[in-house]
Amino acid sequence: MFHLIALFLFAIIFFFIYYFISTAFEEVGFRWWEASMIVFSSIIFGTVNIPLLYYKNWSIGINVGGALLPIIISIYLTLSRKVAGRSIIGILIVAYVAYNVTTVSNNGVVSPFPYWLLPPMAASLYSLLVGYKSKKKAASIAYISGTLGVLLGADLLHLNELISRDVPRYTMASIGGAAILDMVFLTGIIAILIDGILYGKD
Repeated sequence: MFHLIALFLFAIIFFFIYYFISTAFEEVGFRWWEASMIVFSSIIFGTVNIPLLYYKNWSIGINVGGALLPIIISIYLTLSRKVAGRSIIGILIVAYVAYNVTTVSNNGVVSPFPYWLLPPMAASLYSLLVGYKSKKKAASIAYISGTLGVLLGADLLHLNELISRDVPRYTMASIGGAAILDMVFLTGIIAILIDGILYGKD
């Protein structure tokens, strides 16, 4: 009985969180299915890794929810919103910030609080500067710059440092996975929410 009550409470809390996020996304121009794809894809597929290559005791792969789907979503937003040029600059800016606030540890690539908030703040502020005429484009730039910037700066640029560590047994080095998954996911979400707050309602 206790487990059912706990599950019910969790479902209610999750629903309200999703409702809040999806409403905020729609305020800045996202369709409901776009918001759902961004929120649910990373959560549902966050534990799925696709191996790419092997190096010593390392298996280097890509996380479906934390990297592959955000990349696909970002490509879709880039093409549909026509923000390629501005997004590339934003990705490089966020990558620089993400690289400098993350370190490699025995738990993977990590970033302590409150430093992991800096990449989404950078993504949002940049998006507002270059996309101020359209909140839909600004929010899309925020998501693209935030998620791809973190993947580049936190995961890819630290990857060589990570796999240079000697590990006693077979270990998965997942791009977009492990501890950094939370940062990739939250960066996109927080960047869009900041845009929504700063834009306000029309």
